[in-house]
Amino acid sequence: MGDAQAQMPFDPNLLQAARLLAKLSLDELAERSQVSRRSLLNLEAGNPDCLLSTLEILKEVLEEEGVIFLGETESHGPGVRVSRETGMDWTRKRADQRRSRMNQAEPET
Repeated sequence: MGDAQAQMPFDPNLLQAARLLAKLSLDELAERSQVSRRSLLNLEAGNPDCLLSTLEILKEVLEEEGVIFLGETESHGPGVRVSRETGMDWTRKRADQRRSRMNQAEPET
């Protein structure tokens, strides 16, 4: 099992965290990856019984959304985060939404 785990493109236990970080629903990830919703549910439930190519496809789709998969180190386990660009996009969108709400709240003269 150790060798198979080393060959995996990412830890399948991180799939749900990565999907939520990418702000994708199960249906959206299923559609974009062409992986069935049932397979995604099984993976997210901790059943990594799938082809490595399936994990590669999921990784590619999630990386396109700005997710970065972090490998395990001596002091930390594997993880996920978003790219700087994705984080900056989120900040811009929040600022735009805030401005829009403020403009709507201003009384017209």
